[in-house]
Amino acid sequence: MSFYLVSYTILFLIVALVVFIELVAHQVIFKTGPVQRIFGHPLLRYSLRRIGSALISVLLAIIVTFFLIRATVDIDQLCLTTQFSTAWQKLPEAVVQSRCEIFRAQMGFVGGPFEQLMQFLYDIMPIPKTLCQSTNLLIDGVYYNNVTDCRFFLFDLGQIYSRDVADLTSGPVYVIDYIGEKMMVSFPVGILASFVQIVLGYPLGMLMAKRKDGIVDKIGKAYIISIDAIPGVAYYYIWMSIFVAGFFLPARYDVNNFLTWLPPVLTIGFTGMAGIALWVRRYMIDEFNADYVKFARAKGLSEGRITRIHVFRNAIVPLVRTFPSAILGALLGSFYIERIYGINGIGDMLINANNAHDFFAVQGIVIVTALISIVSYLLGDIITAIADPRIKFTN
Repeated sequence: MSFYLVSYTILFLIVALVVFIELVAHQVIFKTGPVQRIFGHPLLRYSLRRIGSALISVLLAIIVTFFLIRATVDIDQLCLTTQFSTAWQKLPEAVVQSRCEIFRAQMGFVGGPFEQLMQFLYDIMPIPKTLCQSTNLLIDGVYYNNVTDCRFFLFDLGQIYSRDVADLTSGPVYVIDYIGEKMMVSFPVGILASFVQIVLGYPLGMLMAKRKDGIVDKIGKAYIISIDAIPGVAYYYIWMSIFVAGFFLPARYDVNNFLTWLPPVLTIGFTGMAGIALWVRRYMIDEFNADYVKFARAKGLSEGRITRIHVFRNAIVPLVRTFPSAILGALLGSFYIERIYGINGIGDMLINANNAHDFFAVQGIVIVTALISIVSYLLGDIITAIADPRIKFTN
């Protein structure tokens, strides 16, 4: 009861806050004063509009994914290839068909396509709900089919059923729990790789811009061109060969051995720093040609001071929007990197779920990825607006 009370209270407060902001912004209430300055701020309204448009895009992506998965899945055949199919082989045909009907209901294949879609959208909406799902348990060599597992949910993304995830001796593995677990595997590698990208990419871009057409600039441009020209997967394997065969680092990731962290972290870091260096170089060259730099040189300021104090500070403004996506993106991992180095994270989960036609897991990853992207872009816009006083949100 307390879960429902707290959940509906929070939902009501969120809706009330949005309505209040719109009323203040349109000067229906609090036309002047501190409330108008705070809740009528253009950045706040801009953020709400961005969230609204982004949620529409997410909804469209969910609907397209929903129908694409169902167009490519034979649910009856899938029932016979699930984790319990081996145990079902000795059962009468009528019992197997009955259990397949239960399986269809658990997977959401009840009613027409529109009815299935409405049920799925209801499940993923942030509405408090209690879900009791039956499962098959293996206890002392006997399968029990009517055990229920009841939980409170705001978002119900379904449950995992593929053989490599679900445990025959326990209850259902919920997608939302499993995604959270896998994110915590991907995040340490991803955040370290983002740190490597920033630490190497920004200084390289500054050196390339400061010594334009010099040896550092030429080497840097050659490296950036090679990154663009060679397919990403091939480049990952090239770095893997260098680290493993050249530096004798372990080829497989082990969370308890930091040496095994280096190949995936450096592979992502060395590849991603090229894009950062490219944009830092571009923006800094633009700033070097600005009138205020020429004036600073005429006043006798040193090139180092001009670069550090003036040029870099202005050139970095367009790039600060990438910081939230780099941090939150680390939660999602890298599909190729995790597969190459054996990291059992969110990227590896997506590949396994897709191969097993575990569409609840696939849909869950799509939804979580889309929501993280929304938050990343929104935070990037807000940070950019704060860092760059030239940005205005009014006509």
